[in-house]
Amino acid sequence: MTCEVTIAEGTLAGCECTAYDGLKYYSFEGIPYAKPPVGKLRFRDPQPVDSWSGVRDATKPGNKCAQIDPYGKRKIEGSEDCLYLNVYTPCLPADKLEKLPVLFFVHGGRFLIGYGHYYRPDYLIRHNVVLVTINYRLNILGFLCLNIPEVPGNAAMKDTIMALRWVKRNIHHFNGEENNVTAFGESAGAGIVTSYLTSKMADGLIHKIICQSGVSVSDLFITDEDPIEKARQVSSYLGQDILDPRKLYESLLNTPLDDLLYALASAELSRPPAVVRALLLPVLEKKFDGVEQFFDDYPMVVMRENRFKKLPILCSLHSHEGALFLRKDEHGRIMFEENFQYFIPRYLYIKPNTIKSLKFANNLRDYYFRGKKVDEATAKEYVNLVSDHYFARDILLFSELVSKYNKDLYLCRFAFGGNLNIRTMKNLDMKGASHGDLLQYLFYRSTKAGKCNEKDTMVINAITEFWCNFARSGKPMWSQQQFEWLAYSKEDRLCLNIDDDGLKLKTYPNFDRLKFWYNLMGDRSKI
Repeated sequence: MTCEVTIAEGTLAGCECTAYDGLKYYSFEGIPYAKPPVGKLRFRDPQPVDSWSGVRDATKPGNKCAQIDPYGKRKIEGSEDCLYLNVYTPCLPADKLEKLPVLFFVHGGRFLIGYGHYYRPDYLIRHNVVLVTINYRLNILGFLCLNIPEVPGNAAMKDTIMALRWVKRNIHHFNGEENNVTAFGESAGAGIVTSYLTSKMADGLIHKIICQSGVSVSDLFITDEDPIEKARQVSSYLGQDILDPRKLYESLLNTPLDDLLYALASAELSRPPAVVRALLLPVLEKKFDGVEQFFDDYPMVVMRENRFKKLPILCSLHSHEGALFLRKDEHGRIMFEENFQYFIPRYLYIKPNTIKSLKFANNLRDYYFRGKKVDEATAKEYVNLVSDHYFARDILLFSELVSKYNKDLYLCRFAFGGNLNIRTMKNLDMKGASHGDLLQYLFYRSTKAGKCNEKDTMVINAITEFWCNFARSGKPMWSQQQFEWLAYSKEDRLCLNIDDDGLKLKTYPNFDRLKFWYNLMGDRSKI
């Protein structure tokens, strides 16, 4: 059954849906929140969306951002015309007027893949919240920076801001409370939503943050490497050798989309396999007249100087984040990285193959492996190393920094090995959870729902209620909880630990491993 809602830009026709448990909700998909960034608007900051006349169909999703399918024959799917969002609400003003908390979800995917409508609302919508999911520009379309006004960088980040401005303007038409918006992201998306804490562009648009498996101070997130040199590297795979940024811009602007994405893929694949961060990343922008800066300083600097927004934050990570990123051979065996210099954070600016870098690498090897060989017999130690390096080190550093000035940060450690988990840990014959597992208990997938047992259902109910009550009040609560989830502090480092034995409030385990990193790193650089 269709239903209509009129927003600032025109009238939308959505549809009434039935969730897996029989609950009715309303779905409006494929809503444009900015002009299509095509033609001369490729790489440019997003432009305000145009109004329309008549009734616009919002019963199916908009285009996903152009990307290379990582699972098939590496074909290109999606479109440059991709700035669309989706709204799911349990009720509309025509039924009854409500002011419901809004969950604004930013997907992950290493800034290379992903789309909003993959994430279904069934588990969340029953807690009386409005869910918004978005598409934003990925890869070179969203992260090219040439240090010129037309391509200042961070177009993707500004896409998400444009979507938040749409929410501010329109979400009340869906019974959402525009002054109670929780920015909610996973992996790369978590890096984006935590960056709102230090970006002036997000002022007044967000009121709480949920970040899962990612933060803006991560070694995987922001870079101060020369963005023009990276653009030249991509251009070289198009057979070009262009030094001038403006000529480079003209060339890339007129390059066919498929050629552009395959050139970027070639540049990505030319790097060592141990490098998991994307080639093109958020940057600290240069200042240009008439151009809004997303970042005017590095997140680490702003946070250290206590200039960030003091908002309630719910932060989560998995017990074995890095397991998903292990390289395997054709027989499924782990390919262990021999050169531990790849595990030195970029933000330390330690040159490779120097006395300092070799000493750092040897210290890592000695600490995690205690003189043992790095092989199948020490696979658990290796998983701990890559998990700490790629994720835990910087997520806990973020928690330490924030909690120094903000007493409303709640930490969750997810180690539950349920039936909905991705098979990463089972394939390694290890207990715990890895990158992406928590998502399976927040967003409904019809292909997985039949696997749920009683324990899985309990975890779904607990997590979705914790998350939605946090969005409602800034406090994570669950109707079945037998203890209060207390905020994280440097004194006791409490976290909600979820594992096969249930839920427990405890001191974050293995902090000694992260303390080792912090001592080894000394004073962090500005990033």
